[in-house]
Amino acid sequence: MFTLNHILLWIFIGYLYPNHYYLAFFLGILWELFERFIVYNKMLYYFVKKYWPVPEKYWNEINKNSMVDICVNMIGYYIGSNI
Repeated sequence: MFTLNHILLWIFIGYLYPNHYYLAFFLGILWELFERFIVYNKMLYYFVKKYWPVPEKYWNEINKNSMVDICVNMIGYYIGSNI
C-alpha cells in the first residue's frame, strides 16, 4: 500500500520539479534516514507511535525495505519528470 503512495508522491514531485535526479535521490535517502532516526530514538519512537495515524508496521521497517522505497521513489520521479 505504501509503495503505491511512494510512487504517486514522487511522480507528482517529478512532474513539478523535473530533471533534478540527484536532489530527488538525496531527499529520498534523507527521508529514509529520518525514519531510521525515529525508530532508534526512544522519545521520538513513542511520540510517533502514539500520535502518528500510520500503523507502526509501516514506518518501523527493515533496511531492505528502505532500499526498495528509494528505488520506487526514483522510478516515480523518472515517470513524473517525463510526463
